[in-house]
Amino acid sequence: MRMRDKREPRSRHVPQRQGSVVSFFLLTFALSWAVWVPMALLEIDHPLYKLGTFGPTVAGLLLTGVVQGRRGLRALWRRLLIWRVSVFWYLFSFLSTAVAALAAIGLHVALGGAVPTFNDPAQLYLVVPAFLYVLFTSVVGEEIGWRGYALPRLQDRTNALSASLVLGVVWGLWHLPLFWMAGNFHQAIPLSLFLLQITGFSVLYTWMNNNTRGSLLIPHLFHAASNTTLGVLPILPSATGGATRPLWLAVGILWGVAAAVVAIYGPSRLSRREGRTSG
Repeated sequence: MRMRDKREPRSRHVPQRQGSVVSFFLLTFALSWAVWVPMALLEIDHPLYKLGTFGPTVAGLLLTGVVQGRRGLRALWRRLLIWRVSVFWYLFSFLSTAVAALAAIGLHVALGGAVPTFNDPAQLYLVVPAFLYVLFTSVVGEEIGWRGYALPRLQDRTNALSASLVLGVVWGLWHLPLFWMAGNFHQAIPLSLFLLQITGFSVLYTWMNNNTRGSLLIPHLFHAASNTTLGVLPILPSATGGATRPLWLAVGILWGVAAAVVAIYGPSRLSRREGRTSG
């Protein structure tokens, strides 16, 4: 029997999750694109495109159920109920995108850009129903798949930063048919800018996930709040008369925050916590 040298580092065992992340990606694209591609080709502008946004969650639940059965599905459900986390994560989820967007708009104006038209402050209460609409018609269809199923399995195979970048690119490419779909806001956004934006967001999602014991509630709130903010504040080209500089500036701020997270928490785990997310 070989004796381990005392100087040899003790490896930290990371249990492999059951189920293939490649199978998840393929099934997700198949489910979503089966809805989106025909609508894009036929130039159909209809709310039914929302059905395609549920591809990631449906794929994650199907593969979890087939491979792990009820035990795996219960583990996913428990992650949705992890709410006892630092108040910082709630504040970051709800407010960070708004702060970045307002800073980007301010920089845009300071650089000589036109002052955008903001919504009537008296209608601020509409943010709540908008948030709930985004949460239940879009975000619920994504996060159980992306952060619930795919992220833990990617982190089993590589470090947290690499897993974030891979997931961010795949997540961005998943949206491709929307850029050719009639009436969809993605048409006004440069694809390169969108991919940079969503990949930067992916790093922050992993950071949040790994510091909240794998909570799926926090990514749901962050995703819904971010999308709501981008729809309410005049940051997208559809709300700035076609100007893309405010969004470029916002993405630059996003990547600055992501870089700071990597520098402070380290690319290995993007967390000060030991171990990996269960699921």
